[in-house]
Amino acid sequence: MSETVKATVYLQVQPEFTWWAKSRKQFDVLDAIEGAKVVGSTQNKAQKPKPGTVEVKITVELPKDAFLPLRPEAIVVIPETLTQPHPVTVEAEDANEVND
Repeated sequence: MSETVKATVYLQVQPEFTWWAKSRKQFDVLDAIEGAKVVGSTQNKAQKPKPGTVEVKITVELPKDAFLPLRPEAIVVIPETLTQPHPVTVEAEDANEVND
């Protein structure tokens, strides 16, 4: 396998809402979200992310020979063994629960 280099990008991802969610101004249910789009990207974590977005850090590993001159097109296949899911752990509290 050839040598590789890594590049990191922080994507700001914004939800896209259904037409009924927009018309009713009801954005706090999962069914209101029908998709997502990237609305910004930076090389470092954003100082002021755009409102309503989630920031996602992505690192891409590419073979160095993809950047060689005289190769105007490169097909980069990233094998599954080079990808690692990073689950987000969130602790939620029930707002209706009475604390003693």
